[in-house]
Amino acid sequence: MKHHLVFLYPGQGSQHVGMGQDLYQAYPRAKEIFDRADNVLGFSLSSLCFTGPEHELNKDLNAQLAVFTVSCIITDIFRSEEIIPDAVTGYSAGFYGAAYSAGCFDFKQGLEIVRTAGQILLEEGKKIDGAMAVIFGLSADEVDKLCRETGEINVAIFNTPRQIIVSGISSSVKTVIKKSLSAGALDAYPLNAATAYHSEFVSNSGPRLLDSIQKNALQDPEVPIFSYTTLKQSQSKQEVKETMAMQLSRPVRWMELIQLFRSNGMKLCVEVGPGAVLSRTVRWIDRNIEMMYTDPAKRLNNVLSSCQSFLESIRETEVNQ
Repeated sequence: MKHHLVFLYPGQGSQHVGMGQDLYQAYPRAKEIFDRADNVLGFSLSSLCFTGPEHELNKDLNAQLAVFTVSCIITDIFRSEEIIPDAVTGYSAGFYGAAYSAGCFDFKQGLEIVRTAGQILLEEGKKIDGAMAVIFGLSADEVDKLCRETGEINVAIFNTPRQIIVSGISSSVKTVIKKSLSAGALDAYPLNAATAYHSEFVSNSGPRLLDSIQKNALQDPEVPIFSYTTLKQSQSKQEVKETMAMQLSRPVRWMELIQLFRSNGMKLCVEVGPGAVLSRTVRWIDRNIEMMYTDPAKRLNNVLSSCQSFLESIRETEVNQ
């Protein structure tokens, strides 16, 4: 099966104050989902998204919950227009939004899984002095070599050919930043992350999450959903559970995943959620990929129209073949 239309779901880092407010004002479904999130979480996530304060919204778990909620709203708007992708995936915590899009769970279930995973990661993170950093201008092999030489640090995210994120013990992260700059990196600096996500140092988080969600009544994916670590499709609800758990301490092979979709017939990519972080990474990976993003709401209307026209053209092409 060709994956002509692919939905990409952003994770932590795409949040911004004001996110979702225009959706809330324009779509009854947005109000319904925000109200449900506020009720389930026991605090006003909607107010946090709309007015901040920014430092609270940027806290890891709050950011993950906020991005998931807005991504689900936009997914439902696409569904209401009968726009269904050929495949979905997510960037880090964006995988939960992708699983929602694939029909693996409803919004309440997904929100609770996001909260549980985030809490487990924060608990595991407190056991170490962890940190993350981004390095620009060196290849993945060059950064990996520096990490191996330093020790207690892993390559965590392969964003683009020249943008790599590392994760590990804080002292090692600082050392790799210095070594990277000495080796000719264009820039290197710490990220605002509470711990060493996507590294061996939070490896206990995976089994804990799997144990926590094992009894959850998920559904088999209705749309092909791909792991950002294995680059493989999760075929069943059990595989989705195992993938969500395993990915917490494994690398995000984002660049390879986008290239995989491209080789499998991807013609249009849509970033479903707040911001345009993923759109920028995709352009750095392959500038020939047609990429759209859905934030703000006034842009979403154009994307909906473009996707409908795109799907109609695909159907016409298939009929004529």
